[in-house]
Amino acid sequence: MKKILSALLIASLMLFTCVSATAAVQKAETRDAVGMSIMGFSATELHGGTVTSDIIPECTMTVINEWATWCGPCVSEMPHFQTMHEYYSSTPEADVQILGSVYISNSCTPASALQFVDSNGYTWPNVIEDNVLAAVFNNSNAIPNTIIVDRNGIVRDMHTGSFSSSGQLQNYIETWLETLEAEEPDFIPGDVDGNGELSVSDALTIMRAAMEIVTLQNEAVADMNGNGTVEVSDAIIVLRIAMGILEQ
Repeated sequence: MKKILSALLIASLMLFTCVSATAAVQKAETRDAVGMSIMGFSATELHGGTVTSDIIPECTMTVINEWATWCGPCVSEMPHFQTMHEYYSSTPEADVQILGSVYISNSCTPASALQFVDSNGYTWPNVIEDNVLAAVFNNSNAIPNTIIVDRNGIVRDMHTGSFSSSGQLQNYIETWLETLEAEEPDFIPGDVDGNGELSVSDALTIMRAAMEIVTLQNEAVADMNGNGTVEVSDAIIVLRIAMGILEQ
């Protein structure tokens, strides 16, 4: 029976991979950014290379600041973001990362933004705003904007306007961090056998639960995509992590 389930799981993985390659990014319909997803973004960093939404699950919270070189309030608060970037980079246990999203226009080109960042010694990653990030930030008709994004890629808050000090910015970040940490599960998602790591065995158990062959005591452990139900797609996610195809 295990061999049959394993073969079925591998076949499902292949189908899921093909479908995922053509699937469009889904975003909730909302009049503001709160509740929208940034998963699926892929943007060019000012220094080259690509930053994608794969970084989002790595931290409890991601802080993304939208700015432009011609925006006075943006420029005035950037030293505060540098301070926060240095603080959280040296305090990895805080589980916070800072990201900049550059609003490109005739007055703020990638070249001018890069020169501005380098000349001021700003070292946090800054990306050229792609369509996914633009869809979020376009909900505000002014900049700067700062969004709080949780580990699932969901925008939890948008702050329009500049922060007057590093202390004010840190208070804003820490308040949201406390909220998001309280929501973090006290288990490893996908680890249905509770041994501290994700394995093919976990994927098989989730597959069997999705097929209603077994019943899980805590279905939340198996709900990898966060939609409130245990599905074959949850088993596939765990299998991909166990196989090293997807990072945990």
